[in-house]
Amino acid sequence: MDTGVIEGGLNVTLTIRLLMHGKVRWDGGDGKGESVKKMREESGARINISEGNCPERIITLAGPTNAIFKAFAMIIDKLEEVRPCDLDASVTRCLTRSL
Repeated sequence: MDTGVIEGGLNVTLTIRLLMHGKVRWDGGDGKGESVKKMREESGARINISEGNCPERIITLAGPTNAIFKAFAMIIDKLEEVRPCDLDASVTRCLTRSL
């Protein structure tokens, strides 16, 4: 009988959604989404970042617990590369256009 336990923890598949304020260049400036592709390959998680003109993005992570943990850590590292004022300016521009 399969107990659902794998080496180092439970064999659980999760879906987590993060709400991110501001826009971040996830493609490293190349327009091909290389940063996200790299995160997907290295973490093993399915990663989707919503598109749109609003100041918020939804980041969806899905996969085994360890893959979600790796992907989340990589996303946090990417967000730390962005200066807070860049995010604030992006939100302000978007809000100004929508008013």
